[in-house]
Amino acid sequence: MSEKYTLSLEPRAVVGKKVKRLRRSGILPATVYGKGIEPISVQVDARSFNAVYRRAGRTALVELHIAGRQPLAAFIHALQRHPVTRDIIHADFRAVDLSQEVEVAVPLHIEGESPLVESGEAVLNQVLNAIEIRALPSNIPAHLTVDISGLDAFDKSIHVRDLALPPGVTLATPGDELVVSLAHARAAEEEAPAAEETTAEPELVRERREPRAEEEEE
Repeated sequence: MSEKYTLSLEPRAVVGKKVKRLRRSGILPATVYGKGIEPISVQVDARSFNAVYRRAGRTALVELHIAGRQPLAAFIHALQRHPVTRDIIHADFRAVDLSQEVEVAVPLHIEGESPLVESGEAVLNQVLNAIEIRALPSNIPAHLTVDISGLDAFDKSIHVRDLALPPGVTLATPGDELVVSLAHARAAEEEAPAAEETTAEPELVRERREPRAEEEEE
Protein backbone atom coordinates (compact mmCIF):
# COMPACT_ATOMS: atom_id res chain seq x y z
CA MET A 1 0.00 0.00 0.00
CA SER A 2 1.36 3.41 -0.91
CA GLU A 3 2.08 5.88 1.86
CA LYS A 4 -0.60 8.46 2.62
CA TYR A 5 0.45 12.10 2.67
CA THR A 6 -1.53 14.93 4.24
CA LEU A 7 -1.03 18.67 4.63
CA SER A 8 -2.98 21.24 6.61
CA LEU A 9 -3.44 24.52 4.77
CA GLU A 10 -5.01 27.85 5.71
CA PRO A 11 -6.74 30.34 3.41
CA ARG A 12 -4.37 33.18 2.51
CA ALA A 13 -5.38 36.83 2.27
CA VAL A 14 -1.85 38.15 1.79
CA VAL A 15 -0.85 38.44 -1.88
CA GLY A 16 1.74 40.17 -4.04
CA LYS A 17 5.02 41.43 -2.58
CA LYS A 18 3.65 41.16 0.97
CA VAL A 19 4.08 37.37 0.85
CA LYS A 20 7.77 37.93 1.62
CA ARG A 21 6.73 38.53 5.22
CA LEU A 22 5.06 35.11 5.30
CA ARG A 23 8.20 33.41 4.00
CA ARG A 24 10.35 35.11 6.64
CA SER A 25 8.07 33.64 9.31
CA GLY A 26 8.35 30.10 7.90
CA ILE A 27 5.13 30.12 5.91
CA LEU A 28 5.01 29.02 2.27
CA PRO A 29 2.43 30.70 0.00
CA ALA A 30 0.64 28.33 -2.34
CA THR A 31 -2.29 28.01 -4.73
CA VAL A 32 -4.75 25.16 -5.16
CA TYR A 33 -6.53 24.79 -8.47
CA GLY A 34 -8.19 22.09 -10.53
CA LYS A 35 -11.02 21.27 -12.88
CA GLY A 36 -14.31 22.63 -11.62
CA ILE A 37 -12.91 24.67 -8.71
CA GLU A 38 -11.86 28.28 -8.44
CA PRO A 39 -8.15 28.80 -7.59
CA ILE A 40 -7.65 29.03 -3.83
CA SER A 41 -4.84 31.11 -2.31
CA VAL A 42 -3.50 29.22 0.69
CA GLN A 43 -0.50 29.06 3.01
CA VAL A 44 1.25 26.11 4.60
CA ASP A 45 4.01 25.60 7.14
CA ALA A 46 7.20 25.48 5.05
CA ARG A 47 8.82 22.68 7.06
CA SER A 48 5.74 20.49 6.79
CA PHE A 49 5.55 21.08 3.05
CA ASN A 50 9.22 20.30 2.49
CA ALA A 51 8.95 17.08 4.49
CA VAL A 52 6.01 15.88 2.39
CA TYR A 53 7.57 16.99 -0.90
CA ARG A 54 10.77 15.06 -0.21
CA ARG A 55 8.76 11.84 0.07
CA ALA A 56 5.82 12.42 -2.26
CA GLY A 57 7.47 14.32 -5.09
CA ARG A 58 5.07 15.29 -7.86
CA THR A 59 3.55 11.88 -8.57
CA ALA A 60 2.03 10.89 -5.20
CA LEU A 61 -1.36 12.11 -4.03
CA VAL A 62 -1.49 14.50 -1.11
CA GLU A 63 -4.66 15.00 0.91
CA LEU A 64 -5.15 18.71 1.52
CA HIS A 65 -7.07 19.88 4.57
CA ILE A 66 -8.15 23.50 4.13
CA ALA A 67 -10.04 25.20 6.92
CA GLY A 68 -13.75 25.41 6.11
CA ARG A 69 -13.58 23.02 3.12
CA GLN A 70 -13.83 19.32 2.37
CA PRO A 71 -10.47 17.56 1.99
CA LEU A 72 -9.04 17.61 -1.54
CA ALA A 73 -6.84 15.05 -3.27
CA ALA A 74 -4.06 16.84 -5.13
CA PHE A 75 -0.61 16.60 -6.65
CA ILE A 76 2.25 19.00 -5.99
CA HIS A 77 2.23 20.37 -9.52
CA ALA A 78 4.69 23.26 -9.80
CA LEU A 79 7.25 25.04 -7.66
CA GLN A 80 8.95 28.42 -7.70
CA ARG A 81 12.46 28.62 -6.26
CA HIS A 82 14.63 31.51 -5.16
CA PRO A 83 17.17 32.20 -7.93
CA VAL A 84 20.12 32.24 -5.50
CA THR A 85 19.29 30.00 -2.51
CA ARG A 86 17.05 27.60 -4.53
CA ASP A 87 14.65 27.51 -1.58
CA ILE A 88 11.02 26.83 -2.52
CA ILE A 89 9.13 30.14 -2.36
CA HIS A 90 5.75 29.13 -3.85
CA ALA A 91 3.88 25.92 -4.61
CA ASP A 92 0.97 24.99 -6.85
CA PHE A 93 -1.33 22.10 -5.95
CA ARG A 94 -3.41 20.47 -8.67
CA ALA A 95 -6.64 19.06 -7.22
CA VAL A 96 -7.99 15.98 -9.02
CA ASP A 97 -11.08 13.81 -9.25
CA LEU A 98 -10.06 10.31 -8.14
CA SER A 99 -12.51 8.75 -10.62
CA GLN A 100 -11.07 10.55 -13.65
CA GLU A 101 -7.83 9.83 -15.49
CA VAL A 102 -5.18 12.53 -15.42
CA GLU A 103 -2.11 13.20 -17.52
CA VAL A 104 1.11 13.70 -15.58
CA ALA A 105 4.87 13.64 -16.09
CA VAL A 106 6.62 10.67 -14.46
CA PRO A 107 10.41 10.55 -14.00
CA LEU A 108 12.51 7.83 -15.65
CA HIS A 109 15.06 5.88 -13.59
CA ILE A 110 17.94 4.13 -15.34
CA GLU A 111 18.64 0.57 -14.18
CA GLY A 112 21.22 -2.00 -15.16
CA GLU A 113 24.46 -1.48 -17.06
CA SER A 114 25.16 -1.56 -20.77
CA PRO A 115 28.13 -3.86 -21.52
CA LEU A 116 29.57 -1.23 -23.86
CA VAL A 117 29.29 1.52 -21.24
CA GLU A 118 30.81 -0.74 -18.62
CA SER A 119 33.80 -1.49 -20.88
CA GLY A 120 34.36 2.20 -21.59
CA GLU A 121 33.62 1.90 -25.31
CA ALA A 122 30.38 3.88 -25.12
CA VAL A 123 28.62 6.56 -23.12
CA LEU A 124 24.92 6.63 -22.45
CA ASN A 125 22.93 9.37 -24.16
CA GLN A 126 19.73 9.96 -22.16
CA VAL A 127 17.33 12.10 -24.20
CA LEU A 128 14.30 12.00 -21.89
CA ASN A 129 14.29 12.27 -18.08
CA ALA A 130 10.50 11.96 -17.80
CA ILE A 131 7.50 11.05 -19.95
CA GLU A 132 3.80 11.91 -19.89
CA ILE A 133 1.37 9.14 -18.93
CA ARG A 134 -2.40 8.80 -18.39
CA ALA A 135 -3.90 6.97 -15.42
CA LEU A 136 -6.28 7.24 -12.53
CA PRO A 137 -4.61 9.34 -9.79
CA SER A 138 -4.26 6.30 -7.52
CA ASN A 139 -2.49 4.30 -10.26
CA ILE A 140 0.28 6.78 -11.05
CA PRO A 141 3.72 5.25 -10.39
CA ALA A 142 6.45 7.18 -8.61
CA HIS A 143 8.73 6.50 -11.58
CA LEU A 144 9.24 4.25 -14.59
CA THR A 145 12.28 2.02 -15.01
CA VAL A 146 14.53 2.06 -18.07
CA ASP A 147 16.61 -1.14 -18.18
CA ILE A 148 19.73 -0.52 -20.29
CA SER A 149 21.36 -3.93 -19.75
CA GLY A 150 20.22 -4.99 -23.24
CA LEU A 151 22.11 -2.18 -24.98
CA ASP A 152 25.02 -4.35 -26.15
CA ALA A 153 25.43 -2.83 -29.63
CA PHE A 154 25.66 0.72 -30.96
CA ASP A 155 22.62 0.24 -33.19
CA LYS A 156 20.39 -0.52 -30.21
CA SER A 157 18.33 2.09 -28.38
CA ILE A 158 15.26 2.40 -26.17
CA HIS A 159 12.16 4.33 -27.22
CA VAL A 160 9.12 5.33 -25.18
CA ARG A 161 7.14 2.41 -26.66
CA ASP A 162 9.70 -0.03 -25.18
CA LEU A 163 9.03 0.99 -21.57
CA ALA A 164 7.17 -1.40 -19.27
CA LEU A 165 4.00 0.21 -17.90
CA PRO A 166 2.08 -0.82 -14.77
CA PRO A 167 -1.55 -1.95 -15.16
CA GLY A 168 -3.95 0.92 -15.81
CA VAL A 169 -1.26 3.21 -17.21
CA THR A 170 -1.08 4.35 -20.84
CA LEU A 171 1.37 6.54 -22.73
CA ALA A 172 0.68 10.19 -23.51
CA THR A 173 4.17 10.83 -24.90
CA PRO A 174 4.50 9.51 -28.49
CA GLY A 175 5.92 6.00 -28.51
CA ASP A 176 8.54 6.71 -31.18
CA GLU A 177 10.37 9.30 -29.05
CA LEU A 178 13.90 8.27 -28.12
CA VAL A 179 14.69 7.68 -24.44
CA VAL A 180 18.31 6.46 -24.46
CA SER A 181 20.96 5.50 -27.01
CA LEU A 182 24.69 4.83 -27.10
CA ALA A 183 27.47 7.04 -28.43
CA HIS A 184 31.11 6.18 -29.03
CA ALA A 185 33.08 7.33 -26.00
CA ARG A 186 35.77 9.13 -28.02
CA ALA A 187 33.22 11.02 -30.14
CA ALA A 188 31.29 12.08 -27.04
CA GLU A 189 34.45 13.47 -25.40
CA GLU A 190 35.24 15.53 -28.51
CA GLU A 191 31.73 17.03 -28.59
CA ALA A 192 31.50 17.78 -24.84
CA PRO A 193 33.27 21.21 -24.84
CA ALA A 194 30.99 22.56 -27.58
CA ALA A 195 27.91 21.39 -25.69
CA GLU A 196 29.04 23.15 -22.50
CA GLU A 197 29.62 26.42 -24.35
CA THR A 198 26.11 26.42 -25.83
CA THR A 199 24.32 25.72 -22.52
CA ALA A 200 26.18 28.14 -20.26
CA GLU A 201 24.64 31.39 -21.48
CA PRO A 202 20.93 30.33 -21.45
CA GLU A 203 21.28 29.31 -17.78
CA LEU A 204 22.49 32.78 -16.86
CA VAL A 205 19.62 34.35 -18.80
CA ARG A 206 17.08 32.29 -16.87
CA GLU A 207 18.55 33.35 -13.54
CA ARG A 208 18.26 37.02 -14.47
CA ARG A 209 14.61 36.64 -15.47
CA GLU A 210 13.33 34.72 -12.43
CA PRO A 211 13.40 37.56 -9.90
CA ARG A 212 11.09 39.65 -12.11
CA ALA A 213 8.53 36.85 -12.28
CA GLU A 214 8.65 36.37 -8.51
CA GLU A 215 8.22 40.07 -7.86
CA GLU A 216 5.07 40.01 -9.97
CA GLU A 217 3.72 36.93 -8.21
CA GLU A 218 -0.02 37.21 -7.70
